[in-house]
This record gives sequence, C-alpha cells and structure tokens, in this order.
Amino acid sequence: MPTCPFCASDRVYSFLNTLHCKRCKNIWKGDTADPEPYDTGELPYAPLRLRKKIDPLEKRMEKRLNLYLHRSRGKFCFTTMTWQAGDISQELFRRYLRQCVKNRIITEEKDRYGRIWYLQPA
Repeated sequence: MPTCPFCASDRVYSFLNTLHCKRCKNIWKGDTADPEPYDTGELPYAPLRLRKKIDPLEKRMEKRLNLYLHRSRGKFCFTTMTWQAGDISQELFRRYLRQCVKNRIITEEKDRYGRIWYLQPA
C-alpha cells in the first residue's frame, strides 16, 4: 500500500489515475512503471445505487393538488399563494387543474376581484 510523500499517511486512495491523500488532501501521480492498481482496500467498482422510484407525472400533480387543498382548507387561488418551484411547472399544473375542472374533480369559481378559486366539490 502506498504512503503519502507529503505527510507519510497511509490513508491513500486512487482516483482517475492519480493518488489522493485523505489526511493532507494532496494529489500526485502514481508510478507509471507499476501498471497494476494499488490495493487500497476499496472495491474495484462502485456499488450499484438504487434510484428513488418517482411517481408518474399525473400522480405527482394529484398529490400537489391535494396538498394545496389541504393547506387552505379545500379552497385555493394562484394569486393568493406562492408557487413552490420543483419538478412540475406552474403552466403544466394549470393545465392539469383545467382538466380536473372539466372532469368535475374540483370546481372553479371567480370572485368579484377576478381571481379564480379552485374548490373541492361539496
């Protein structure tokens, strides 16, 4: 196992054909005469990462709609709330709301100021 030439630490690992010291953070090239990899005790491959399972887009929009309805006691308006930026754009969510109104999942109501409120049906 190689040691760091700067601080003599044995906490050395290889990365991208260079050697790195965990203690003093120095980087240097290994010997080119010795082509075999250094035995640092690490696995020769990165372990597989399991990706977080993401719900389909419609399911995520349905969750967001339920969240907004729950936060505001069954009635919300885009002009009175702040939009949380994330994986769903505001325009895409508005189209989903129009589709929900069309399918009678929620109702749409305009107040005297011209704001559009989305309500849970009674």
